[in-house]
Amino acid sequence: MSAATVPAPMALDYASISRASSEHDVLMDPWIEAEEHYRYPVTRRPLSDAEKFYSLAEAWRLDVRFTSSLTQMILHPTYQRIIGMGVAAVPFLLRELERKPDHWFWALHAITGADPVKPEDRGKLRKMAEAWLTWGKEQGLAW
Repeated sequence: MSAATVPAPMALDYASISRASSEHDVLMDPWIEAEEHYRYPVTRRPLSDAEKFYSLAEAWRLDVRFTSSLTQMILHPTYQRIIGMGVAAVPFLLRELERKPDHWFWALHAITGADPVKPEDRGKLRKMAEAWLTWGKEQGLAW
């Protein structure tokens, strides 16, 4: 029998099962969790903006950790997906700049259209991060 022809398990009416003992809970709780996972697995549930951003950011960091080319960093598919999140990504990008400055400036510029970095500060990660954080505060953003 192929996997496509295996019938789905019948749903149980858990509400009608009385919870008479702790042994019952020990046996039924994992069963209930397993059935819920079957019906709605983690891979099918929608991610929050934070979950999406941080999973993409981690993947990007891992993939470009040995890359010195800024062009390769910003053209990386996961970096582009962060840009694709639009304004929802801005607070997370600012939080990351505050926590540990990295090359998020291109994404911030692509999403917001702003460029608060002074010409003399270009190439200085800390100064660029400070400029973007100041910009975020001036815009009334919270992160």
